[in-house]
Amino acid sequence: MLLLGCLYNGELCMSCSESERLALVKFKAGLQDPHQLLSSWEGDDCCTWAGVHCDNETWHVVSLDLQYHHLYHGLSNGGRLSDEINPSLLSLKHLNHLDLSSNHFKGTEIPSFIGSLTGLSYLNLSNAGFIGRVPPQLGNLTSLIYLDLNSFYSMHDLHVDDNFQWLSFLSSLQYLDMSGVNLAKISSDNLFHAVNMLPALSVLILPNCHLHWPQPSSSSSSSSSSLYLNLSNSLTTIDLSNNQINSTFPLWLTNSSRLVYLDLWFNHFHGVIPEAIGQMKSLEVIQLGFNHFVGPLPTSIRDLCNLHTLDFSFNNLSEDTSTLSRIFSGCAGDTIETLNLRNSKLKGELSGWLGMLKAIITLDLSKNSFYGPIPISIGNLSNLRTLYLTSNRFNGSLPESFGQLSELKILDISYNSISGVISQLLWVQPIFAIFYILYLLLFLINSTIGGAPVVRFLLKFGQLVPDKKGFILNSRIVLRDLWRSFHQQHFANLSSLDTLSMSYNPLVVNISRDWVPPFHLLEIALVSCQLGPEFPAWLRTQKDYSVLDLSNTGITGSLPDWFWDLPHSIALLDLSNNQITGTIPKSLKFFSLCLINLRSNKFEGPLPPLPSNALYGDLSDNSFSGDLLPILGENIPTLGHLYLSNNLLNGMLSASICNFQLMQVIDISNNFISGELPGCWQNLFFLVALNLANNKIYGEIPVSLGSLKLIEVLHLGNNNLSGEIPLPLRNCKILVTLDLGGNKLSGNIPAWIGESMPLLRILRLRANMLQGDIPGELSNLASLQILDLANNNLSGVIPQSFGNLSAMQLTNEARQSILDGFHGLVITSIGNYSISGYTDSLSVITKGMELEYSKTLEFVTSMDLSSNQLSGEIPQQLGNLNGIQNLNLSGNHLIGGIPDSIGDLVSLESFDLSRNELSGKIPPSISFLTSLSHLNLSYNNLWGRIPTGNQLQTLDDPSIYIGNRDLCGPPLTVKCGHNETLAFGVEGDDSDENETLWLLFGGAVGYALGLWAVCICLFIKEAWRNSYFDVVDYMHKKLLAFTATSIYNSAGVKDEIDG
Repeated sequence: MLLLGCLYNGELCMSCSESERLALVKFKAGLQDPHQLLSSWEGDDCCTWAGVHCDNETWHVVSLDLQYHHLYHGLSNGGRLSDEINPSLLSLKHLNHLDLSSNHFKGTEIPSFIGSLTGLSYLNLSNAGFIGRVPPQLGNLTSLIYLDLNSFYSMHDLHVDDNFQWLSFLSSLQYLDMSGVNLAKISSDNLFHAVNMLPALSVLILPNCHLHWPQPSSSSSSSSSSLYLNLSNSLTTIDLSNNQINSTFPLWLTNSSRLVYLDLWFNHFHGVIPEAIGQMKSLEVIQLGFNHFVGPLPTSIRDLCNLHTLDFSFNNLSEDTSTLSRIFSGCAGDTIETLNLRNSKLKGELSGWLGMLKAIITLDLSKNSFYGPIPISIGNLSNLRTLYLTSNRFNGSLPESFGQLSELKILDISYNSISGVISQLLWVQPIFAIFYILYLLLFLINSTIGGAPVVRFLLKFGQLVPDKKGFILNSRIVLRDLWRSFHQQHFANLSSLDTLSMSYNPLVVNISRDWVPPFHLLEIALVSCQLGPEFPAWLRTQKDYSVLDLSNTGITGSLPDWFWDLPHSIALLDLSNNQITGTIPKSLKFFSLCLINLRSNKFEGPLPPLPSNALYGDLSDNSFSGDLLPILGENIPTLGHLYLSNNLLNGMLSASICNFQLMQVIDISNNFISGELPGCWQNLFFLVALNLANNKIYGEIPVSLGSLKLIEVLHLGNNNLSGEIPLPLRNCKILVTLDLGGNKLSGNIPAWIGESMPLLRILRLRANMLQGDIPGELSNLASLQILDLANNNLSGVIPQSFGNLSAMQLTNEARQSILDGFHGLVITSIGNYSISGYTDSLSVITKGMELEYSKTLEFVTSMDLSSNQLSGEIPQQLGNLNGIQNLNLSGNHLIGGIPDSIGDLVSLESFDLSRNELSGKIPPSISFLTSLSHLNLSYNNLWGRIPTGNQLQTLDDPSIYIGNRDLCGPPLTVKCGHNETLAFGVEGDDSDENETLWLLFGGAVGYALGLWAVCICLFIKEAWRNSYFDVVDYMHKKLLAFTATSIYNSAGVKDEIDG
């Protein structure tokens, strides 16, 4: 009866054994299962449970597949299996397949008891959160065919100890993936020996394993000979990418006849890729990118007739395109589907070899030195789907043949010099084209033989032309319209296009308002192309784009109403650097925008509320008004960058700013913000730059700003802040810019600024009420390049140690940009669509005027101590500051002379010592300042001749020296006296009387000495004496005869006149 009860529809009902069921129940009990992935593990028949598979005959459990993605098919990545792997699995004596991959076992080690499941032929523990040592007991799994320990995506440290011998016991192994497992402790000899003991191995995947082969030397042939794999006929795949292998191309690889996939990407391979690579006839994929290979490229690649993927990107090939022509003229040109040559230092034109890539699907030639026009033959690449030509030197117009690439999905030609007009296809009816051909033929006949019937025929068909004012006008209209029809075909058949980037080319995109494009774009980037003045109407047809970058495209006027019906998928919107007017609707907050950049336009009205998932918002350089509440009053937990500078904003900066705990940059400078600063800055742990300059903020500087341990830029200048500089600011140890100028701060300059801020490059405290001495500790700031303490009540002397400011001693030094590393991170995080991020700026008083520096700020070196109460002499040590460009010590009580060392300031462009009590002569060395373009020494007690020469010749404004009553010489009208000595003679100096006297005296002495030498010679040499006097007698007779003749002729002429 029991047996009959198990029969159903003529089949015998069986279930797993009780012991195996209990083992699985115990295994489940040790797991955490928040998504109830194992909710089906109930009842008596464990063979029906999720992930459990039984043998069809014995009903023993043979497979346990608990891979997360096999159990859960939703979008969430949470709820993975975790916690403990119970040893009860050892009761599954017939288990041959175990997959625990893509779960999260919370950093536990791989259980060593798995090595006792000797029946396993398949083991997958990849990306399951395991850490620690890979148990050598896995070597007991001698039946194992497939082993996957990939931990590349689990972000945990899984490693192998120096003993890798256990791997060699897996004699049946065909597939080995240890991606991300740290093998740094394994010597290259042990690694190669273990792998060579696997005769059946077909797939070897070891990327990101910290492999480091020693560079073989010619003197150690025995050791280097062991560094090879015994490439049996079974090995088809080798992946050694993303390691630290420093070697030439391994020649033993070329011995493989069956190798299909070779990936050496992202290592330190160098030298030439050998021609022997052409022997690997089965190769389908070659990935050698991100190495240091050099040219020439092996032309034998042309014979790899199975090759479909070739990656030589980011190498130093330095090849021209003639080699590419030879390579792709072979059978490889017929099979290549993916070609990546990005940033490989290639040069030449595309014509001659591009058309050989008959099967190409993905082509990346970006960041090279290719030049010339894009060839028309590109239209023949009928399978092309992805094309990157960015950052080259292509010129000419975009060929019309692009319209033939019906499979093209991604087109990126940005950062080139491609010019011309981009237009849509105007549909041409076949009858119109036929008429045009017939028109030309008949026009030729009419012009040749004449005849009214021909003219009447043309006029009859001329009714197809809208305007019928005459035969000549019709012909021009026909010619114009047909030319447009045939010429403007760039987007004719690009129905598959979803990414279009033509940024930074001098292109004019001239498309009619009623054009309906054949494509639906996901990403649109047309930066610095000419689209305007009207907003492109064809964008109304694009409903699904996630990226729209139309910055600097000449768009003016207001945006159409339909524009703000943005796609819900939009993530990046950049309309910056245009002349767009109008207001921004409140509906902006309902979109999924992560980055919005509307800077440098003419938007007005209140600030728009930003989307709740915004990361980056730039609304600066507009005319927004009102308070900050539309943004700061919203819950935007992801916001990291907020730029609102140069608007008309008012109101207070409320404490709600501190709710944005991921904020990295806040720039609300150049507005009308008032009130006191909030005191909650300790909540903004990640803040790097805070710029509130040029507002109306009052009160004291909050001490909580000292909690910003990561801050690099702090601008609070030109407000109404009072009190002293708070002591907690010394905790901001990585400050690069500290600008507190233009306030009402009092007290002394803290000495701890020079002790606690070693990276400080800009210190601006000008125009406050600071007093006391200038602390000498400021000279410890080795990176300081701008020091502005002007317009305070500082007293004492200028510290001599200021001559040790290292950054001001450097000449022609390429300094890192302010916040350069941080700026780079911002650019990377948003891709190539919008070069955004914080750029520091500062106003510097130099050359007698206020100049704003931004992009070139890192090149400015300046010291301004003007308008204080400083006394004493100018330190001679300031002459060590060879790299300083602006030195202003005016408006103090400095005494003594101008030090001669000033002539060593070879980079000095602006020098102001006016309104002091300096005395003595102007040092002649000042004429050595060849870069000097602004000089002011007025209102001192200087005397003597003004030096001239070199750059001083161009500084001819007398006001430079006004107020010094005892100065003389050009450019002053006061002449120097007879007893005035020349301060310094250089080429081009004016001579004075003393110089003339010395010149006359030297000439007289020279003449006397010369005459005396001649007389001595004549006295000693009789022959010379006789010859000399013979010549004198002869000249005397000639002179008498000439005189007599002249008198006689004159008398004769007079007689004739009288007669």
